[in-house]
Amino acid sequence: MKWLSRLSALLFGLITLGMARDLLEKNRILVVSGNDVEFDDEDEELDIKDLRPLNYNNAMDLRGTPTHECVCGCNIWNVKVIFSEYQIATYFLDMECANCGSLATAPTPVDIEGMEN
Repeated sequence: MKWLSRLSALLFGLITLGMARDLLEKNRILVVSGNDVEFDDEDEELDIKDLRPLNYNNAMDLRGTPTHECVCGCNIWNVKVIFSEYQIATYFLDMECANCGSLATAPTPVDIEGMEN
């Protein structure tokens, strides 16, 4: 009985070593400490030129239903406006997300009234 338990422990150990070897051969394991990683500071001020997507690989066409927040979570939009006497007189309904570049429809006062009813 003692030999049987030793034999089973040896087989279990060999199987475990084989699985660990396969895991290490197929995957890279990276150990990182907190000092090695640079974190983005959320309070950092961005220049206006930085409020545009670097690429449009994840951009979608979300036009149709007016929205104030993109599906990526951003609520900053690039919108074309017309000024009259230092105030916004007209704005285009097509807007672009400043984070991912998705196109969406800008909300209007009529949309707010429709949502309240």
